[in-house]
Amino acid sequence: MNLPKLEDMNSERFLEEAFDETFRAQWVKKARIRRNVYMGLFIVGMLCMFYTAITSWMTLCILSLFLATVSLVVMSKYETQLQFLTVLQLRDARKNSEPDHS
Repeated sequence: MNLPKLEDMNSERFLEEAFDETFRAQWVKKARIRRNVYMGLFIVGMLCMFYTAITSWMTLCILSLFLATVSLVVMSKYETQLQFLTVLQLRDARKNSEPDHS
């Protein structure tokens, strides 16, 4: 089983495939799924933090705050990646819709 390799957003492979329309749809789908997973973890972390703060469990409250913070940071990475891919899609759509003035 070949596990997916975690890569940096500015990796050479990502930048090559982001400008190719066929791979861009796959990257958008993957980025949305990952963003939504981390958004769910952020919401769960926030709910746990409020619950543990009300019940006075300080250690769990701090751990829940840590979960929410890390999830928010990672989620923002995928949101940025998704925004970049959306801008590329809009740029290509605009380029294809403009008539040639040659």
